[in-house]
Amino acid sequence: MQRAEFAAGDDQLIVVYAPPDTGQEVEAMALYGDIARDAAALATNRGLRIVSMTSMPLRHAGAFMGREGSGFETKAVVTVVYAPR
Repeated sequence: MQRAEFAAGDDQLIVVYAPPDTGQEVEAMALYGDIARDAAALATNRGLRIVSMTSMPLRHAGAFMGREGSGFETKAVVTVVYAPR
């Protein structure tokens, strides 16, 4: 998973997590599991905790012939704000 850190002042860190773009539905459990592991490492190694999270869909696959519903997200990022404990 791609990961980018952005300093947001003296006491905040923004981390953007982008799973690989496979063209398939985003696997939420795997994505959030990776984020949880990274958050645990940031807590242990840098004394940071999660204060806010949001997700941003970047690509939405349309319905395919005969399928009901509106499709699914194939590309997304999750943004997490960390602050000191």
